[in-house]
Amino acid sequence: MEKQTFEQWVMAETLWWSCASEKPEMILQSSPALQSLFDQALCRIDDLTSNGETPLLHLKVREIVENPRKDVRFVCAYDTNQGKLSFQHRLKFFEQDGQGVVFAECVDVTEMVQLEREIVDAQGRLSLTQLYERQALLEEQNRIIQESYRKQSRFLALLSHELRSPLLGINSMVGQLKALYTNDVYLLERLKVINLTAEQMIFLVNDILTYSQTEYESVTLHPRRFSLKQLFDYVKQLTKSIATDKGVFVSLVYRGEQDWVFGDSVRLSQILINLIVNGIKFTPMGGVSVEVRQLEQDDFSFVVTDSGEGIEEDKLKQIFDPFTQFKTEGATRTMGSGLGLSVVKHLIDLMGGEIAVTSTVGVGTSFSFSLRLPATEENGHGKIESPTAHSVEVEPQHYRHAKVLVVDDSKINRMVLTGYLRELECDVHEAHDGQEAWHTFQQHQFEYVFLDIQMPIMDGFKVMELIQALEHRGAAAQLKAVFAVTAGGGEELIPEGKTLASLGFSRWLVKPISKEQVLELLDSTQCSAAAVRSEEGGLDEVVLPLLVDEQDNKTEQVARLVEDLQHIPAHFQNLFSPFLEEFKQNLVQLEQALKTHQWHEIKALAHYMKGNCMVFQLQVWVTLLREVEQITQSEPDEQVREVGIQAHMNALQSAVKHLENHQVFSHNSAKDN
Repeated sequence: MEKQTFEQWVMAETLWWSCASEKPEMILQSSPALQSLFDQALCRIDDLTSNGETPLLHLKVREIVENPRKDVRFVCAYDTNQGKLSFQHRLKFFEQDGQGVVFAECVDVTEMVQLEREIVDAQGRLSLTQLYERQALLEEQNRIIQESYRKQSRFLALLSHELRSPLLGINSMVGQLKALYTNDVYLLERLKVINLTAEQMIFLVNDILTYSQTEYESVTLHPRRFSLKQLFDYVKQLTKSIATDKGVFVSLVYRGEQDWVFGDSVRLSQILINLIVNGIKFTPMGGVSVEVRQLEQDDFSFVVTDSGEGIEEDKLKQIFDPFTQFKTEGATRTMGSGLGLSVVKHLIDLMGGEIAVTSTVGVGTSFSFSLRLPATEENGHGKIESPTAHSVEVEPQHYRHAKVLVVDDSKINRMVLTGYLRELECDVHEAHDGQEAWHTFQQHQFEYVFLDIQMPIMDGFKVMELIQALEHRGAAAQLKAVFAVTAGGGEELIPEGKTLASLGFSRWLVKPISKEQVLELLDSTQCSAAAVRSEEGGLDEVVLPLLVDEQDNKTEQVARLVEDLQHIPAHFQNLFSPFLEEFKQNLVQLEQALKTHQWHEIKALAHYMKGNCMVFQLQVWVTLLREVEQITQSEPDEQVREVGIQAHMNALQSAVKHLENHQVFSHNSAKDN
């Protein structure tokens, strides 16, 4: 056997391949050792690999041919009969017999490549672990910050509530003193100063309280019948003293005929006062003018314009952000918390309107917004409006000697409310906390209870729970109504899934308490009682029980929507039919917008419909429409968004259809006057 030379051994046992660079077909030569790794013959360069890396070989061959002195090295993997193996290649170029030849020396680096991949994977896993740990840490820090923020907001709400109660008490007591000393001009002037000072403090506290409530989305409207003209007089009276101190004027012009409307007068006055005071603050000369127009029967536009310094265009975008205060030469330290305009925007949104602002530097600023305030008739203390064509007459003497329990931990608030009730010749008992209230309630047969919600020892909800237990046993037969008294913000204390009515309360009584409020609450219960006694007094039945078909398999959600109608204020039910007709039209528009994925239009419609439902205190309807608004904003998947909105619309459509098939309100036209 011929002895093998070293060169021959190297050429046979090492891994290499070569090809002639001038031939496009790249005819390949390879060492026996390399060929032994493949089952097929290696004839062309493309035979080396079938895993998509062939272009790499061509590119590297071209690279060494174009620059023969370059050190070209790279790693390429081959599918061999021993599995996938990775080789490091080192290319050389030389000429042989007048031809260019590319020679590739190959070294098996499979284990090294696998080790490198394991190291990279380990580093990747480590990086992911660190990333997850960092994310968890950030989430925990964010949770702590949010919890701290919630506690601070809650503290602000409670502090504002505690400040508001004595201020409201001062105002109410001043009102009673003014009524007693109508001829004492000297005393009346000083009482007026006390009254306006307390009003200014209430204004500031209201902003803080409202803002803290917006953080929990717990601001709730309390619509009732009120006089626009009286509200405008109140707004002018309060802001006039602030304007006088600054040396500017305030004018308020109402261009409309309707006086009595239905809405939240407290929130509307808060909106107007905030806008006027904001204008006064930035107006060194001139004043603030307010123009209110009645566009249609139920639609009103409000424009508040000042002759102040104006606001630059780039600052207008920030004007409704909380705690935003712009420093200008004309601004004074007139009362302000930096929350006023933020509160204004939130309240207008909640009431179903939109606010816009225009401003010209050196000329002034104008805020405009529109609201729907359904018209209602003026009612005196001796007359309560009903859904029928005629009214149920209720005389003030119905309240004489009625047993009433007033429960409040504030002595001033008890004095104010008790004073109003005793003027009506009611037999009034007082309790300063929940425990005393429960003890007193068991000793007497009360017809009415005014129950403060937030009290020490035992809160109002717990007292109401005990009262309901007595009612179920038939031990509180004389009880006609329990009113939940709050200075605002009591809604967030209601357990999730519950409503004020489901807890047993008849209505909210929101401070500041006026004699008119007390009369309205008592009148509403008298009207309901008179309607129930139709057989005794020959009066028409105002509201029939809901006729729910037991065979109609409605979902629980639809049932709640229908049940929600039971809580519509009695004096507002005659406006329900027009509302329902418009609501049906809005649902058709929603359906059309959903088909074409007009998300902005859907949000705007839902917002408008929600505002209308708020007027009727349809909380379940409001919740559904608010969720539709949120879905259009927060759900990124259009298909999921569409399905969610459609489900909410189906519930609303089913409720409307159910109402059309069943009689909810009865109007006895046969006995119309």
